[in-house]
Amino acid sequence: MAKGRVVIVGGGSGGDAAAFALRKKGYDGPVTILSADADRPYDRPYLSKEFLRGEVEVPKVYLHEEQEYSRQGIDLRLGTRVKSASMRDRTVTTEDGRSEKFDVLVLSLGGTPRRLPGVPQAENLFTLRTLRDSAAIKQALGAASRVLLIGAGFIGAEVAASARTLGKDVLIVEAAQVPLERALGADVGRVYASIHRDHGADLATGTTIKEWHVDRGRIRGVSLSDGRREDVDVAVLAVGIEPNVELPGSMGIDVSQHGVKVDESLRAGEGLYVAGDIAIHQHPVLGRAIRVEHWEVAKGQGRGIAASIADGDTPYRKIPYFWSDQYDVSLEYRGNASGEDRAVWRGDVDGRKFSVFYLRDGRVDAVLSMNDKEGGEAGAKLIESRAQVDEAKLKDQSVELSALAG
Repeated sequence: MAKGRVVIVGGGSGGDAAAFALRKKGYDGPVTILSADADRPYDRPYLSKEFLRGEVEVPKVYLHEEQEYSRQGIDLRLGTRVKSASMRDRTVTTEDGRSEKFDVLVLSLGGTPRRLPGVPQAENLFTLRTLRDSAAIKQALGAASRVLLIGAGFIGAEVAASARTLGKDVLIVEAAQVPLERALGADVGRVYASIHRDHGADLATGTTIKEWHVDRGRIRGVSLSDGRREDVDVAVLAVGIEPNVELPGSMGIDVSQHGVKVDESLRAGEGLYVAGDIAIHQHPVLGRAIRVEHWEVAKGQGRGIAASIADGDTPYRKIPYFWSDQYDVSLEYRGNASGEDRAVWRGDVDGRKFSVFYLRDGRVDAVLSMNDKEGGEAGAKLIESRAQVDEAKLKDQSVELSALAG
């Protein structure tokens, strides 16, 4: 097999998966991971759930034992930031001035937690992206009574659920009218709002923070747009990420503020592949360009890139998938919906065991399942089949979903 040198920039799930998948395929050329993180690659979903709640310790969070990188011949360099890269010279340069030659470059750069205007710097205000972020929040929660979450997206909602599980008094401030409205739609968002309120969280939707009350470097409370003044001990800002596109932008690659366009095989140019939060992937099954910010998607794309490097460019066809566990509710999401899709519900909404199918031109583009694994898996087959679906039959629980895939 080819002996070309592969350099991977980014030590998250995408970069790690690409490296190990290359070795699994028998690729015996040099493979290097340049990671800005201080810790070796870890299972990021733990950070807002089991690790934060103290149910698992650090060793469980890592993806591999430290020795496994050397055993696989993977040169993992932690705390290494890449300053620049050139496709013409086939070289990356790190901030410490070192240069690395490559034949193939993989970018899996992730994102940076978004900040909001007017948010103060304070020792008890956190964002959650890294293992060390989670460890710091975990320590702060131990001494806290009232916890403020700014943002009710997946990270904010998961941290809120973990804090409530730990017995903390939780205030969630969300500017949208319902949680997760952009990702899942208003109706599903209302279901999630009721779940958090049923578990005792104080969820303030359609609300913003008008004033921060800070004393001696610590946030002591906030004044809300609904007129309330609330005291807090710990605050977590969870309002999404900014994709890290500075490096590809400096390389002369065509980027938008959201990411880098890649073809069906996740290729952005000759010898250049992109995975994860910054990849705008021309998906061969859905037939359009999508970008998904989730650990599981980045991991799958990393493996897809390895296949293209080792076997020749291969369309990456896997349907996007992610999950979120909050309290006793398990959410799974497959595919990729947009505001143009029509939502068709199936199952027991009041009992919180149902699936929502998102249709465009009569075809299922995505399925969200809540405590309904069977519906989610059947929905994935409907997405892959691209079959025209009768909405009435899709709603009818007496009709087997498998019969609709054609």
